[in-house]
Amino acid sequence: MPPDANPEWNEVFFFPLRLPPICDEIQLAILTGSKVLGTATLHLSQISSAGAELKEGTPGFLPCFGPSFLPFYGPRLDAARTPSTDTEVAYWGRVLLELSTHMGTPDGRQQDTINPEDVARVQCHLPRRQFGLCGVFYSATMVPAGPELLRFELSLGNYGDIGDVTCKPAASVTPHGCPLFDGNRYHYLPWYGDKPVAAVTSSWEDASHRWDALNLLRAMCRRLVSTHG
Repeated sequence: MPPDANPEWNEVFFFPLRLPPICDEIQLAILTGSKVLGTATLHLSQISSAGAELKEGTPGFLPCFGPSFLPFYGPRLDAARTPSTDTEVAYWGRVLLELSTHMGTPDGRQQDTINPEDVARVQCHLPRRQFGLCGVFYSATMVPAGPELLRFELSLGNYGDIGDVTCKPAASVTPHGCPLFDGNRYHYLPWYGDKPVAAVTSSWEDASHRWDALNLLRAMCRRLVSTHG
């Protein structure tokens, strides 16, 4: 939707799905005309469960996802890059998406608009806050040989991407280094005692209520394993 960089479709699509499915993937794509910019994949095995077959087993659930943001990645479009780096992956944006499954006979609908009340209900849960990410690079071994200088980049979406001009610059890249031969068959970067550090400050929706529950469950599992191990 040019020239808007943050379009809002507020649309719902309907498609039939037979269970159990033959394929495990639902693939979504961002298109510009007929050209694919980025893709994202939902695995049905990760968003659904058949449940236990034994009597009084764990009940399953139908495919469901979100509402949550789904990031899209695709090849970086930069004519200045050499053919050897055409496979470099770039972040192309994200989509706020919800997927739900309902049993019954399809009514033939393929597309509709989302109720404004449902749109408002989701928007009130999207307040943003700042997050900081710091990465320490301890070693870089088995790097490609050649005269080109190498460096690593730490990024979250557009944040930290030195080729993106929509976000403020950040100390997200390591210093350039020339690979050295290890005397056997590989090359490495001579960082030795000076370990490079990269940092990125970004702004995202606050999903700490999900992280807190997951971190609590993982901490309980570690405690139970260490106690009864």
